[in-house]
Amino acid sequence: MHTRRAGRVALILVGAAAALGGGCNGPTDDLPRHAVSGTVKLNGEPLKEGMIQFQPTDPGIATAGGTGIADGSYSLSKAEGLSPGKYSVTISSTPAPTAPQGGMPGDPVPPPKEKIPAQYNAKTTLSETVTKEGPNKFDFDLKSK
Repeated sequence: MHTRRAGRVALILVGAAAALGGGCNGPTDDLPRHAVSGTVKLNGEPLKEGMIQFQPTDPGIATAGGTGIADGSYSLSKAEGLSPGKYSVTISSTPAPTAPQGGMPGDPVPPPKEKIPAQYNAKTTLSETVTKEGPNKFDFDLKSK
């Protein structure tokens, strides 16, 4: 009987968490979100893979966002988009990690080497402004030294 009661409690907790969490379909808020998209090039070539992130710099902006870059393109849908305002932009590459030569399975893999200069990520100088009028298409042509 104790097991049956514990099962019911667990079922109630799972249901409550699902109701409060809103599921996995992205944000379910009433913020004025806008789709954001664009391209990223490194030295004139589309960035094969990477990550782009937008962090608000204006006070009162309630959204931040990020997404993957594939074959030089990125896109945030309206449901996952950004509120109007100014954002700091960081772009990083994500090369596939490779195991050290002669290593054993399960050995730690060194972190991938960042191909993009720090002025575009760790010490970013990039910024963009999302507007309600749009289009919020931001293209970046990054240069490595």
